Amino acid sequence: MKESNKIEQYIELLLSWNKTHNLISRTQTNNINEHVEDSLSVLEHVGSVLVDLGSGGGLPGMPIAIKAPKKKVILIESNSKKASFLLNTKNKLNLANVSVIHSRIEDVGPAQLPEGYEIIARAVGTTEHLIELTKAHLDGPGTQLKLMKTEEQTEEEPLPQNYAIKKINKLPSKEKDKGRILVTIEKNG
Repeated sequence: MKESNKIEQYIELLLSWNKTHNLISRTQTNNINEHVEDSLSVLEHVGSVLVDLGSGGGLPGMPIAIKAPKKKVILIESNSKKASFLLNTKNKLNLANVSVIHSRIEDVGPAQLPEGYEIIARAVGTTEHLIELTKAHLDGPGTQLKLMKTEEQTEEEPLPQNYAIKKINKLPSKEKDKGRILVTIEKNG
């Protein structure tokens, strides 16, 4: 099956399950293609092993896994309905590069994940909160946290001590999402 067909099938599955399982908000369903494009906007800025934190309906992890089958994508989701959707979608679309972990990130130890992983989060909370949740992972050498944010959010949200922004990539975005960026954070030292 072609990538574009898999993206379409993913969207169909997401919208179908969303009617009964509330995987994504109503505003997201209205602009689902934009949300998929937004998810794919980070593709060239992420490594070969990606941990999608609070994956929900699979954004950004699923579109990335479909478009880049050589990347290993681990979807972490604590909500059982959402985790079931992700597992079902992985199987239906035959995505060998996807793993689903039904858990909270703070309950997943770094040793449970493949070496050289990066954590990505899209619309999951404040920078400070996400660093707190992923502290055990960021304490390991080379692990980065990549946050899909706006420039405004990044300016307003303080960074906890001992953490630094290592890189900011501007992302292509629609008019309403102007200033969309990918913020890469690492622990100092």
